[in-house]
Amino acid sequence: MAKSKIIIDTMGGDHAPLEIIKGAAQACQESESFSCIFVGDSSRIKPVILAQKIPEDRWSIVHASEVIEMDDHPKEAVTEKIDASINVAARMIRDHKGDALVSAGSTGATVLACARTIPRLPGIERGVLAAVFPASKSQRSDKGVSIMLDVGATLHCTVNQLISFAIMGIHYAKSILSIETPRVGLLNIGEEDTKGHEVLVDTNKTLREMEEFNFIGNVEGKDIMRGTADVIVTEGLTGNIVLKGIEGMAELAMQTGKHIWKRSILSKMGIIMLAPVLKKLKKRLDYSEYGGAPILGFEKLIIKAHGRSNAKAIKNAILLAEKSAQSKLTDHMEESIKNFYLKMFDAKKTDDNSDQEA
Repeated sequence: MAKSKIIIDTMGGDHAPLEIIKGAAQACQESESFSCIFVGDSSRIKPVILAQKIPEDRWSIVHASEVIEMDDHPKEAVTEKIDASINVAARMIRDHKGDALVSAGSTGATVLACARTIPRLPGIERGVLAAVFPASKSQRSDKGVSIMLDVGATLHCTVNQLISFAIMGIHYAKSILSIETPRVGLLNIGEEDTKGHEVLVDTNKTLREMEEFNFIGNVEGKDIMRGTADVIVTEGLTGNIVLKGIEGMAELAMQTGKHIWKRSILSKMGIIMLAPVLKKLKKRLDYSEYGGAPILGFEKLIIKAHGRSNAKAIKNAILLAEKSAQSKLTDHMEESIKNFYLKMFDAKKTDDNSDQEA
């Protein structure tokens, strides 16, 4: 099997380029099936690569003279900084010079650069930002993770957009999360099929008619962390609020633990006794374990790593990108989306013929 080429926005993120390159070096140690294309200021990148002793046949550099900072306005920065590392990286993906892209830069700039540059899969109206997060295991075979999409790219969606999110989420869950038969849930204000606004009602109906989907119906906010569904479909506005809420709860839990630790010796003893359990909990809540948020709907996969990503998070993001390339994730998504629209066309044709006969 040919090596995949992973394009890395080496200047994106709070700790670029050092942590980005350290993460790439760690990924290279764990897998030999890819090579890195580092995009950014070559005068800053090359010394770090050499210091990390990444094998010479595993990397190359493409110079980019500009950087989009985390506090830049995304639209203005993407438009004005033509030679920014994320813009150069997106053009490379467009021109088929790489198999996947990883960036820890500004989320808004990354999504916008990709949307403006990289062709979408046929039939996809909007790209989608997804998030992978921990969920309860109801049985031993459960993976203990769920994917929610969208979490911020498209605030309000059409029925077709939500259906395409479901299709892409299913393939990501199968290929990347190793969930054999993903359960699909539609986030709503109640479990009944008639709940929510018109788009949600129609989406529920369409998903129920798709027999190849393991659609379990509407799910509520309380079900998200319970692991009720493996793929949770929602509009970007709702998804982003949920995601930020989960992040806030995780931070509150950590802060509360630190506060309790300082209160008394008895508190310290209690926490020490709970240390093994707390360590496992911290690992499950640690964003670096999940690599980053996939941006789906384009010809190639983009992994948006957290802006605060350390080397471990970047390593996992690169390995995710490499796994998607090796499994031909986007090809499978394209095939399923094409089949969905063919079924819609056949159904409409049948309805039209029925009307004519009547």
